[in-house]
Amino acid sequence: MASTYRQVGYGSTGSAVSKLQTVLNEHGYGLAVDGIFGAKTQAAVRDYQKKNGLKLDGIAGKETWGSLLAGQTAYAPASTSSGGSSNLPLDKVSDGTAAALKELEKGYTPSGDVDAARSLLDSLSALRPKDYASSFASQLEALYQEISARPGFSYDPAADSAYQSYARQYASQGRAAMEDTMGQAAQLTGGYGSSYAQSAGQQSYQQYLAKLSDVLPQLQSAAYSRYRDAGDALLERYQLLQGQQEAEYDRWQDEVAAWQKEVAQAQSGYDQISSRDLKNYQMLLNYFADKAAAEQKGMQTSATVPDAVSSIGNTASLSSTAADSLERAMGNYLKSGNVQQADTLLGQYKSRMTPAQRARFEALFAAWNHPVSW
Repeated sequence: MASTYRQVGYGSTGSAVSKLQTVLNEHGYGLAVDGIFGAKTQAAVRDYQKKNGLKLDGIAGKETWGSLLAGQTAYAPASTSSGGSSNLPLDKVSDGTAAALKELEKGYTPSGDVDAARSLLDSLSALRPKDYASSFASQLEALYQEISARPGFSYDPAADSAYQSYARQYASQGRAAMEDTMGQAAQLTGGYGSSYAQSAGQQSYQQYLAKLSDVLPQLQSAAYSRYRDAGDALLERYQLLQGQQEAEYDRWQDEVAAWQKEVAQAQSGYDQISSRDLKNYQMLLNYFADKAAAEQKGMQTSATVPDAVSSIGNTASLSSTAADSLERAMGNYLKSGNVQQADTLLGQYKSRMTPAQRARFEALFAAWNHPVSW
């Protein structure tokens, strides 16, 4: 028996999608088999197509089905009730129902609300703060190297200006004392120099030089204080820069947290709107599939769309796919003179129409000389 395939894409539902998810899982994709062709299923299809050299469109058509089911019996569901596709002969179905169903079975197209929510999410995601880069890193590194390279304390009198000043002072005073002592000794010997005079003078000189040794501990202590103060100043500056860096990092973290909150809110809004929009499409598809099945069997159907759509909420706008299907259905009803059916559909969905969609349906009804009463 010849194998047949039914094309399914984003927004499709039913047993065909469940089969697709099952087969994809056999090829290594961990999908939930829920019968809903959502973003994860579409991503898996695209990945499979890319890896197998198939047309990369994210739609499971004949070529993709054939590749997936190579060596298996190809899958082609004969019909569904409210699972997403009728596969019914439409010879006994009204033009409005047939047109709406064919349009819906082309696949789901997101509404303007979904596109706007996606655009907001993308724009916010693109505003992610840059990775943190310290404004103080180079200064901190330079200070760290300077602190690490500092030698331990050592005292060199020759390099101490205070010591050298004392040395010059005491040497000068020692020479003056030596000369004075030698002069006094010479007077005692009648003006002649003697070894005694020289010895006395040298002794006076050494007494002044001894004062330099006495002041040395004080000078060494002062030098150590200067060394310690210089080290403390470096550490204080390092700690100050560290504090400034920490404050800068905290500000960056706050900025990232605020951005993450905005993105999370936008993601939540997008998820809610897209889920609501897809349910809207699926309910409309199920309604027309059931209506077509009833008409095919010659059954009398209700003229109203099920109130289940109302549970989506008054803020849910019609998806582009739903609006196109309704326009085709209403156009066919108006063309065949079934104005009541067209009015019924309009009444069911007018609260979910965007201003642009309302203008579009007003123009449609006006073309058939049937003004719209909102």
